[in-house]
Amino acid sequence: MTKAIIPTTPEFLREALIVIGGALIAAFVLSQLPAVRAYIQKNVSGGPGGLGGVGCDCDTH
Repeated sequence: MTKAIIPTTPEFLREALIVIGGALIAAFVLSQLPAVRAYIQKNVSGGPGGLGGVGCDCDTH
């Protein structure tokens, strides 16, 4: 029994729904918890200014 490399249509649609559902749940959670949203923005995007300094908290030095 060999496993196909390319997924079948039902497998693809199932995975697509899982990814879309996860994104919707994450968006809802972040909209309800502004502190979590601020934490993620500060640590992932380098603060409100953009993508520089990923993970750097330079204000505390």
